[in-house]
Amino acid sequence: MKDSHLKIVPYDDEYPRIFSEIKEFIHSIIPFEIRIEHIGSTAVPGLGGRRIIDILIITEREYMQKVVELLEARGFKYNPQASTLPEKLFISGPYRYKGEKLHVHIHVTFQGSREHEEKLLFRDYLRRNPTEAKRYYEFKKLWMEKAGSNLSKYREYKAAYIKVILEKAKEEIPQ
Repeated sequence: MKDSHLKIVPYDDEYPRIFSEIKEFIHSIIPFEIRIEHIGSTAVPGLGGRRIIDILIITEREYMQKVVELLEARGFKYNPQASTLPEKLFISGPYRYKGEKLHVHIHVTFQGSREHEEKLLFRDYLRRNPTEAKRYYEFKKLWMEKAGSNLSKYREYKAAYIKVILEKAKEEIPQ
C-alpha cells in the first residue's frame, strides 16, 4: 500500500462517488453537526495525484477531538505530528470502496480557521482554473520523480507552490 502513495496517477472520474460514499459513512458515525468538504487532488476534475482521498471536516472547535475519537473507533489513526497548526487535527486510514482499499486523509478544523479557509480557497482556485490544475499535475509528477521515496521533500516542493497559488487566489477575492 505504501508504494502506491509514491506514484502520481491521472484523475479518476470515480472520485466524486468515492467521496460521497465516505461522506455518508462519516455522517453516519458522527452524532452532531459537521460540514464535510472534498479537498486535495481528487476534488479537482482533471488533476492527478497520489490517489489519496482528502477530506475536510468542519465542526465546532470543542467537538474537534470528539470527531477524531469517533473516527479512531472505526479504524482511523490520529497523527498529532501531522497537525502543525493548533486549529487542525489530522487523522488517516483505509477505506474500502468496491473491493479496493483506498487511503483517506481527514483534516478536522473549525469554521473560519485558516485551515478551513485556505483548503477551500486552494481547491476552488484550481477548479476555476483548469490550466493551472494541469500545470500543478505536471509539477507533481516532476516533484515525485525528484523526491523519490522522500515524501518530506515532495511535500516541501508542494508547499512552496501552494503558497503561490493561495496568493493568486486571495488576489481574486473582492475587497
